[in-house]
Amino acid sequence: MAQSNGGVATTSRLTLFPMQNSVTGLVGFYAFDPSVGFDDQIAGGFYAFKVEEVISGRTPTVRKVIAVYRDLGKATATFQLFGVTADKSLSAVDGIVVNSAPVQVAFGNNPPTGKLMTKLIDLGFTGMNLQLVITRAAGGGPLSFAKIIMCGTVEVGQEF
Repeated sequence: MAQSNGGVATTSRLTLFPMQNSVTGLVGFYAFDPSVGFDDQIAGGFYAFKVEEVISGRTPTVRKVIAVYRDLGKATATFQLFGVTADKSLSAVDGIVVNSAPVQVAFGNNPPTGKLMTKLIDLGFTGMNLQLVITRAAGGGPLSFAKIIMCGTVEVGQEF
């Protein structure tokens, strides 16, 4: 008997997704089994979080990122922050796009435990309109984040 899945009827064992093979270009229906993790050996991936806006005149500084992830096995990812400066000395430009140095982080255990784990990542960066981007190279291992928290301070005094 089919189970209800948000109003879409499907069996509990098999769901097919239309996809294109990135090597051959052929289109077909593929099954995805989330119980074994996902590690694409051909194509990498990335996730760009929303831009964190701060009140004008205040300058945020991120010092650490806390990543809560499910241990699906050994994996590596690159964390990087992007932002802009509020450079008042440049009259023709509003600011300059800046970014932190990329930090490569190892996750997981062998064999995988399937449990939620926490990783503290030192990633210091100061800038306006901060955005965290996580990149996984092809064959970088299976990743599943439950929560990402950016920790830091925001300059209290406003400048106008």
